Amino acid sequence: MSPVPLAVYGLSELRTALLRQDMLQAVEQALISHSQGRVVAPPPGVLLFENPPGDCHIKSGYMKDGSVFVVKLAMGFYQNPSRGLETNNGLVLVFDSHTGKTLAVLNDEGWLTSWRTAAAGALAAKAGAPSQVSALGIIGTGHQAQLQARWACELLGVKRVFIWGRRFGKAQQLAKSLGHQGLNAQAADTVEEVFAHCNVVITCTPSTERVVPSAAVKAGTHIVALGADSPGKQELDPQLLKRARVIMTDDHHQCLDHGEMGHAVRARLITEDADVSLGQVLAGQVPGRFSDDDLTIADLTGLAAQDVALATLAVARLQAAN
Repeated sequence: MSPVPLAVYGLSELRTALLRQDMLQAVEQALISHSQGRVVAPPPGVLLFENPPGDCHIKSGYMKDGSVFVVKLAMGFYQNPSRGLETNNGLVLVFDSHTGKTLAVLNDEGWLTSWRTAAAGALAAKAGAPSQVSALGIIGTGHQAQLQARWACELLGVKRVFIWGRRFGKAQQLAKSLGHQGLNAQAADTVEEVFAHCNVVITCTPSTERVVPSAAVKAGTHIVALGADSPGKQELDPQLLKRARVIMTDDHHQCLDHGEMGHAVRARLITEDADVSLGQVLAGQVPGRFSDDDLTIADLTGLAAQDVALATLAVARLQAAN
């Protein structure tokens, strides 16, 4: 008997199978399931590269009541755009959790990771946003910055965006691109200018040093920090976490190890139990903010639960279509 060919699905097939609303719902449920202890996932693995700078994240896991387990590799090499290449790449391996049989290879080229990160950022932005959002701020100018602007603006119901990047020209290019997509976007000269106009700000840079000073952030602001997703990265002044009324984390232990929260704990500015689970906030079990005067922070490091949820949905849709 000849073996059954391995199912390999490419980026175009995945884009057809999964819509934005599907991914938002799947990621939200994944965050909630993770907070409820319904996900089995070991600590993520990370390969860090220096010349050229880049990283490879390896995440794996399964839902306790699910039918598959997943191993995902997601890469980011930050000098690729200067070479005419995409920054991100990757693939997802999907296995039967009862037999270990390989079910599919999702050759997504990093797309699933990019979009599930965008979904998580938008959900976290809404979870801690004040009652009236003046404008959305974006710290960063890369691929994820564009996704965060689009997804978060849609979920928050705003169109005004201020963007800061280390290179002003790139911030202008991103603002122009977002303008073509119906947003009122403009580049800011400084981080301080972003926070002067915006009370919801998403940071999505590969920075290894703080780029958001505490003095720039006024009361009533909600920050979603995405960049510190591996050891050595940092975007926020740790004093901000000391000031925060609510700190939401996607995973307590990951954020202690290599998130923004870990920097503040190691500086002895906050205690190890200062956070609440973003999944519990999304489930309505704990508040994401108490008043519009609160400073709130969501610290996101990325979860295997999100990858499992999207891979499960993708394989089900693709198998049904075929």
